Amino acid sequence: MADNRQAKQKRIIAILKLALLVLIIVGVPLFLYARYGGEIFSEHFAQDIISYLESHRSESFATVVLLQAIQVVVCILPGQPIQIAGSYMFGIGGALLASLLGAIIGATIAFIISRVLGRSAMHVLFGEEKMNYYREKLNSARGILIVFLIYLIPGIPKDLTAYAAGISEMRFVPFLTASTVGRIPAMMGSILVGFFFKRKNYTAIAILCVVSLLIVVICFIKRKAILKLLDDLSEKEAKLEEELEAEIEERVAKFPHHQ
Repeated sequence: MADNRQAKQKRIIAILKLALLVLIIVGVPLFLYARYGGEIFSEHFAQDIISYLESHRSESFATVVLLQAIQVVVCILPGQPIQIAGSYMFGIGGALLASLLGAIIGATIAFIISRVLGRSAMHVLFGEEKMNYYREKLNSARGILIVFLIYLIPGIPKDLTAYAAGISEMRFVPFLTASTVGRIPAMMGSILVGFFFKRKNYTAIAILCVVSLLIVVICFIKRKAILKLLDDLSEKEAKLEEELEAEIEERVAKFPHHQ
């Protein structure tokens, strides 16, 4: 009887966890879409954010931090318009600070959500095969380097990495450090667009966009090689661990046993 009660409680808790996750990951985008429509994914979204920030200057910095945090938690939302708007309002330094604060808050929330709700909830929402792939990479001793490369290199799927980290063996602080540092180059690209846009330096914007596009195209063309690099990093570590275990077992076997 007690076992049945415990099993029922576990099912209820699992359902509540999944409902909470769906509310966060699906409910927030639906709310934003209902509120702003397709504009949230349009090229005019950055201008809409700028207009809002200019009319609410006293809370503009906190708004950018909040939007950036939501963008990290809700994977499908674009981050570039937020960073462009932040740069337009606060300059390069202020926008980078706001974007990094928001990214840190968002990554922390995603990591905690994943760790609290557990592996089964992540598998249901994002797919077991995909989450296991990421978790395997993050569990290797080179997991920190892999996280850094995932966030650094354009074209590599990175939206689920924070959730995968939450159900991996990776510690929170190393994950947060590697992911935050890895984000900076891409953030700086968007921030510079906003900076030049305010100064009407369209030549600089065009050059920046061309360079960014070239980087993305190159990374897309080389995506198989890049993904293979990530696989090799974790596979080499696994091989080293196996060799070390075999060596330890061999030495233990040779060690004289006294009765």
